[in-house]
Amino acid sequence: ALPWENWIGKTDCFPVKGRSLSSRLFSVPDCQSIVKKAIVERLKTKYRVPWFEETGALYQVQFLILKDEVEISIDTSGAGLHKRGYRANSAEAPIKETLAAAMVRLARVHPDSHVIDPFCGSGTILIEACLDAMNIAPGLRRGFTAETWKSVDASVWQRERERARDLVRKDGAFLASGYDIDGAAVSLTLENAKKAGVVAQVRAEKRDIRDFVHDTERGCVICNPPYGERMLDAEQAAELYREMGRVFPPRRGWSYSIISPDEMFEECFGRRADRRR
Repeated sequence: ALPWENWIGKTDCFPVKGRSLSSRLFSVPDCQSIVKKAIVERLKTKYRVPWFEETGALYQVQFLILKDEVEISIDTSGAGLHKRGYRANSAEAPIKETLAAAMVRLARVHPDSHVIDPFCGSGTILIEACLDAMNIAPGLRRGFTAETWKSVDASVWQRERERARDLVRKDGAFLASGYDIDGAAVSLTLENAKKAGVVAQVRAEKRDIRDFVHDTERGCVICNPPYGERMLDAEQAAELYREMGRVFPPRRGWSYSIISPDEMFEECFGRRADRRR
C-alpha cells in the first residue's frame, strides 16, 4: 500500500477523481470508490481512528487509467496552472492566459518593446506581454493548494517566491497599450493589470480600430480580434478584417501577430501572413 500518511493528515480532506481510457476498468465512479476505500483503510491503520472528518487541508487525489495502466497523483496546484491569479473578471470570450503567453513568445517581445492590442478585452495579452518582458514568473501572485500542506515546509514557498522576485527585470522601457470600443473592457484591463502588478506598464483607452494610429517608431501589435463564432456574424467579421488590413499596413519597425480561426482572414485582410503557426 502507498504511504498516504506521509502526506495526508488525520483531519485532512482527500477527495478522489479520475479518468479511464481504453481500459477494462472503465467505470470511473467505481474506480473512485476503490481508490478512496484503499486510502481510508491505510490511514485507519496508521492513525487508529474509525473515520475521518476531512475538514483540514485539501489533498485532491487523482487517478488516470490508460490502457490498463494506473497512475495516481495528488494535485499540488488547485486551480489550473493557466490561471495566473489576476483575472477574477473577464470580458466576453477571453483568450486563455497560456495561449496569450504563447502569442507573446512567437511575437518575440523584448524588454524595451511597445506592445499594442487594439481589441484588449480584459487585458490578457497585454498583461502576459508585461510578464514576459519583465521576466515575472506567471504564478508569482497566485496561491497553490500545496501551500496549506504541513508536509511541505512553508519556507520553501517563501524562498522560491523571493528568488522569483529577485529575477524580475525592472530597468526595461517596456510599454503595453490597449484599446477597445467597450469602456467597461478598458476599465477591466486596468483592474487586471493592477492585480498582476504591472499597471505601471499598461495604458488603456476606449478607441475604435478605425482610429488606430502608428504613433511610435516601433510597435508590436498582438491581438485576438472578434470573429464569427465568437462575437460577430460572418459579414461583420469580414468587414473588421478588411479594416484591420487598412490600418495595419506594412511599416518599418512594426510587426503584427494576429490569431484567427477564420480561413478567409488573409483574403479579407488583403495580404498573406509572412508566417503561419
